[in-house]
Amino acid sequence: MADENMEVEIARLDERLKSIERMLVDVVAGQKEAIDGRRRGYEAQERTEREMIGINHRLTSVEKSVEAIRPTTVELERVRDRVVFAGSLGKVLWAIGKAVISAAAGAAAAYYAMTGRPPP
Repeated sequence: MADENMEVEIARLDERLKSIERMLVDVVAGQKEAIDGRRRGYEAQERTEREMIGINHRLTSVEKSVEAIRPTTVELERVRDRVVFAGSLGKVLWAIGKAVISAAAGAAAAYYAMTGRPPP
């Protein structure tokens, strides 16, 4: 009887130890998953940091390029203003030219009407 009780106690202890062992295996597996998760998080953070550094360098290059073409942009604006002014001046001169030609044609017609001869 004592041997049976002892065997039962040993069996219970053995089951408890197996249960503790399974729990320890689960804890170790969870720690490995946590380590992998942290590693992936750090890798993602490093990739993001490298991408941000690359974007920062590209943005700096774009800013330098914009500063480099600023004089060209200012000159282009001046040329555009000159072209707009020249177009307006051309329209005014064209209107004056049409008026002068019309006046000359009218004067020639009046001379012809009054004298009956073509103008000299």
